[in-house]
Amino acid sequence: MPPVMNLAPAALAVPFESGPGEMAAALARMADEDAVSLPLLHDAACRRLVEAAQALPFRRATPVIGSGDKTVRQDFELCYSIPPGSAFHHTAAALEHLLAAALAQPNAAPLLAAPPPLNDLIVQRYAPGCAGISPHRDHLRYEDLVIIVPLSGSARFYLCAARDGRAPREIPAPVGSAVIMRAPGFDGSRTRPFHYVEDIAAERLSFGLRHDVRDTPPPN
Repeated sequence: MPPVMNLAPAALAVPFESGPGEMAAALARMADEDAVSLPLLHDAACRRLVEAAQALPFRRATPVIGSGDKTVRQDFELCYSIPPGSAFHHTAAALEHLLAAALAQPNAAPLLAAPPPLNDLIVQRYAPGCAGISPHRDHLRYEDLVIIVPLSGSARFYLCAARDGRAPREIPAPVGSAVIMRAPGFDGSRTRPFHYVEDIAAERLSFGLRHDVRDTPPPN
């Protein structure tokens, strides 16, 4: 296992399991694979975020969005209202530092012009046995990277070729990992991979981080 890296300022320091070299290698793989997974948070950091989530004002996601062949079904709770200074913001700041260090590695591929500001944070809660979310693509408002960090529970995360779920490919998403997925702008492309979450065997809590070019939360 790589050494623990403290990459944020002392007040925001979060120890990660993977360092800049491992992150740079993951981003290089993503140029071909669309999404990858790597170890990120230790158990203690996951527990800290789970505890912080207990005070958040969750609400039900809209059960169905879109229509026709663009219908997406959602069965989970969500929260965008994360108070400033919380453990979630500390973690986002530290992850921005890790990405910056990864992109500055001597042999890093020029996949992003700069580390994206992770200015869109969401915590999602999936009940055991719920349907999760059907195949979909993230909104065009999100660019560069999408990062999902499972904090507790059990679920399966898949990429697929289309909204009908064809050609599924599971991306490992154990607790504490970071599932990193490309978004428009990564490696000069406009690709938005289809993906979905299912098989929630135990209550799943996840932390999503994105770069929102409009910097206002979507109404879902």
